[in-house]
Amino acid sequence: MDVFTTRFGPISVRPEDVIEFPKGLVGIPQLRRFVLLRDAETTGLHWLQSARDPAWALALVPPRTIEPTYQIRASIDQLTCIQATDARDVDVFVALNRTVQNYFANMQAPIAINRRLKLGVQLVLSDARYAVRHVVNFGVALRKSA
Repeated sequence: MDVFTTRFGPISVRPEDVIEFPKGLVGIPQLRRFVLLRDAETTGLHWLQSARDPAWALALVPPRTIEPTYQIRASIDQLTCIQATDARDVDVFVALNRTVQNYFANMQAPIAINRRLKLGVQLVLSDARYAVRHVVNFGVALRKSA
């Protein structure tokens, strides 16, 4: 299937690679189907591209690349929608945002993806240790292509 994007142009993905977010993402609950793209030039960087809206793509990184002791304390209810029965099936990412001067990671609202079942959820943690705008020394400029 082809996914049309404003950042990457048209990309071909297998239907089984589409990740369903039953609850959508914070701020964009209407978008529920995404593909996860590895960035070809930046290790650890991924793009969560909407399969429906070409303009929506989020830069994602594993949170432990930013905070090595990062831990999610999620309830069973929060993870029910991705049918997570084994933590080894779940990949966790945080979204990166950029201003003119800094990169920020949203450590308060990680994205959990059950890679086996292709289901995802964005969690909202109550853990005060993690900030919505955690300053990150990312070290490279985010490209506009994967």
